[in-house]
Amino acid sequence: MNNKKVMALAMSMALASTALSGCGGNGGTSDNGGSGDSGKVLKTISEIDAAALKGTTVTLYTHGGNRVLGEEKKDENGNTYRDESYAYLKHLAEQFEKDYGIHIDLQVNSTEDDIRPLLQTADPSIDIYTSPNWKIEEWQQYAEPYCTLDEAKEYYGDYAATMYNDGQYIYALMPAKTYNNAVVYNEETIKLAGYDKIPTTKAEFEDLCTKLRELGIDPIALHRVENWPMATLPDFANYVAGRNDAYQSMLKSDTPFSPSEPMGQTIKMYTEWKSKGFFEADIYTDFGVAMDVVGNGKAAMMLFGAWVVPQIQGRCPEGTDPSVIKFAPAPDFGNGQYVMAAAADSYAINKGSDNKDGARLFIEYISESPQYLADSGYIAMKKGVTPVVPELYKLIDEAVEAGTCKPLFAFATNANSMNNENVLTEAGLLEDYKYAGNLFDVIDVTKDPDWAAYDAQVEAQNKAYVQAREDLGVKWDDSLVG
Repeated sequence: MNNKKVMALAMSMALASTALSGCGGNGGTSDNGGSGDSGKVLKTISEIDAAALKGTTVTLYTHGGNRVLGEEKKDENGNTYRDESYAYLKHLAEQFEKDYGIHIDLQVNSTEDDIRPLLQTADPSIDIYTSPNWKIEEWQQYAEPYCTLDEAKEYYGDYAATMYNDGQYIYALMPAKTYNNAVVYNEETIKLAGYDKIPTTKAEFEDLCTKLRELGIDPIALHRVENWPMATLPDFANYVAGRNDAYQSMLKSDTPFSPSEPMGQTIKMYTEWKSKGFFEADIYTDFGVAMDVVGNGKAAMMLFGAWVVPQIQGRCPEGTDPSVIKFAPAPDFGNGQYVMAAAADSYAINKGSDNKDGARLFIEYISESPQYLADSGYIAMKKGVTPVVPELYKLIDEAVEAGTCKPLFAFATNANSMNNENVLTEAGLLEDYKYAGNLFDVIDVTKDPDWAAYDAQVEAQNKAYVQAREDLGVKWDDSLVG
């Protein structure tokens, strides 16, 4: 494949009126034959010349290896193998090739660093990629604008604003919706501690964790060998605060890491749980092992999103009903019981791709494949597509319907959220979620908790944050709050 000329983002912005012909169509700013028709919202699959693409290949890099290789399982001898019946993306790609004659070359990358060099050089050997943890600046740098935010709203409603965007462009289409981080748990395991469901109050939740620890069971599998599991904290901070802006509103505080603020309160809550033994004493070697122990009952739960449920269900021991793995709202931490609702499952097109039409065709194919999205733990939400709702959402849906749990919509990207991340970056606290990890790691579970050292770290991070905010000259803008 030959390299393609890539327009700079500034040029894309300058040509906003003709930049994109739609969320599923071909970009007018790219050089692969886009029409750039004004007034169009979303190209349908029939508007892409699929026949001309027969025999071509689209290469997709994904961090979701389980959907390509199948779930890791153990046989009766304890040997690990891959169950390819769970390789949902592989099966979908094979069906897509039968339907359109376009081959999807699936590549699994462990981290963003595996693909970053290819994206930095606009290498055409990568067409589509997924990335769960990037800042908006990285999306702007490496991803072809998929469509405008307004165009996405035509097909995805308010959920469009929760996709990766800079307020004008969507950089990764997220064709499904989900409930974000809550409690993924093994029902049979918590029964051993006298509970048949996840408690709805903080006091009862901590009682459950205490009883599990007394039984020698890890209450919560965190997988602390890496930092990315700390990414769950902003959602839990929203549950603590009872609103959806706990992370972004750090920008308007001089003491964002203090327990008086939602983020600081939540980080300390997690750290207190650590000091009480609620997380694993022996750090799991990798995330697969962390999921295994919830599946086999050696740990009771994880604090993650719906996406992890089918993966853990696939890891239940032979003969175990996978439905013992359930998904419930987090407890009420003092301001009500909530669950975050957001767009899910991101797919971006590399600026250097020389098969953008084929890439868009496959992404739209995904968006119109409700069973695939349900198998992956999500709910299809494109206008005109009838969703298949996974059973795993039942407990949360019932709580929402009963009014005991309220959904919080994920905070839309705007200058406040981007400036908060810029300040954290300037302070050296964003990479690897150091804003949480540095505090969490102060407490050593092999020793008496040193809360004086914790408080000193809080003060140091507060000072670093305020100094970085002053250096950047940014502040919270109330006019952006709807």
